Amino acid sequence: MNWLIGLGLAGLIALFAFKLRLLTAGGALAAMFVGASVFGAGGVWASIPIIGFFFSSSMLPRALGRPHKTERRTAIQVLSNGLAPMLCCWGTVLYPERTDTFWLGYAASLAVATADTWATEFGMRYGVSAWLITTGRRVQPGESGGVSVVGSLGGFAGSWLTATLCMPLIGSANLLWTVFGLGVFGMFLDSLLGATLQARYRCATCGAITERRACCDGQVQTLRGVHWIDNNGVNLLSTMAAAGVVLFLR
Repeated sequence: MNWLIGLGLAGLIALFAFKLRLLTAGGALAAMFVGASVFGAGGVWASIPIIGFFFSSSMLPRALGRPHKTERRTAIQVLSNGLAPMLCCWGTVLYPERTDTFWLGYAASLAVATADTWATEFGMRYGVSAWLITTGRRVQPGESGGVSVVGSLGGFAGSWLTATLCMPLIGSANLLWTVFGLGVFGMFLDSLLGATLQARYRCATCGAITERRACCDGQVQTLRGVHWIDNNGVNLLSTMAAAGVVLFLR
């Protein structure tokens, strides 16, 4: 019954987000699938943290006065942050003897997603300077692989909020600190992967350096990184890593 209720509620929330122009049609379907899985496995207490992540990550640019950044999220963008938490939810059902471990993995992966999103938004809005995590070279706030003081503080806040919302699932104040720490770890891992594995391209037409595979409707040249890893791939790897650490150590 929980799964049917979850499907209905997740569908309504996804439709609401679609009407608010927060999601594309594909993004709404992906969000409905993720939301139904979370509610089906854990009910209301499991759903509150992921709803908090989704709406905070979607509305934060507006709240910080950056409405031009509020583009609709696609299915790939939804799954890049939601796949790891969703798989952990399925794990609680398929492996009931490890329920506590999978809920901890769910909380950790969601803390990473929130921390990374909040760090980016706060860093781009208030950060004056940012530095590439690998070399310390000064870069523009918001550039993949860049870290800033303000952005990091925003990420800490996002990770702590998620850890707090996950308390009914993990059930221990000590584990709250574990979730918070893994969220921060994943946030910096995301920056490291963004500076090393994420592809950068040079436009053959205008010469601009970009993270997108298309520019000026022309060819782009890979400058560094793995050509098939973009920001969504980095988000997926960092959230999966946090969940993997939990599953490996417990």
